[in-house]
Amino acid sequence: MRKRSSFVRLGAAVAALSALLGLPLTSAPAAHADDPAVTLTTLYDAEGSSTIGSIGVTMPIDPTLLTETLDVNTSNIIDGTMPIPSQRTQFDAFGFIPMRATVSLTQVGPITGTLRKSPTNPRDLVITSDVAYTIRLSDVEAKVFGVWTPMFVGDHCRTADPVQIHVATPAGESFNVFTGGTVEGTYTIGNFTGCHAFFIPGLGSVAVNALVPGSDNAISLQLSNGRHP
Repeated sequence: MRKRSSFVRLGAAVAALSALLGLPLTSAPAAHADDPAVTLTTLYDAEGSSTIGSIGVTMPIDPTLLTETLDVNTSNIIDGTMPIPSQRTQFDAFGFIPMRATVSLTQVGPITGTLRKSPTNPRDLVITSDVAYTIRLSDVEAKVFGVWTPMFVGDHCRTADPVQIHVATPAGESFNVFTGGTVEGTYTIGNFTGCHAFFIPGLGSVAVNALVPGSDNAISLQLSNGRHP
């Protein structure tokens, strides 16, 4: 029974991937949504940038590793991770007060999404992904009379709710499971909580919430070098 089960799983994987990629299929059985689960994990090199519109800052996303697990029966992405390195960024608060801060993102929950044939060109593939991150600010400083002055926001200045990020293959482009491609999206940053200011609890949250939250935020990533562990 074990050999038969392995054969069925292998056949389902071959059929599903062949259908997805548009490859000729001659001997493998057809795949169905209720077939035994068959998954394929792929690693991609990822780098890009994210723009926070409210403060007019574009932060680079340094090279990192995207891991995604595909259910080949359904073409759904059912798991994944992408750590984003912390960034030191500088901006002008209210347009005239120089400030700088360390921005850290912590992933909340798995990456999910889809890998589908393009609705406009069935020969191409397109990908969508959804993931949530908590954004944390630390080491916040303001330039006062030419001197960088710590704001003492504490260690718990973070978004009250995780930031939901949706990215997809841009219109007119395609995604390749081996070489990757571009994904883009927009997202909304909500209110922050737990931010101090000069050791006064909560005061920093008022200032941060007057600056950072908003919907005018964008992200663009280039995925490349797809490989299977």
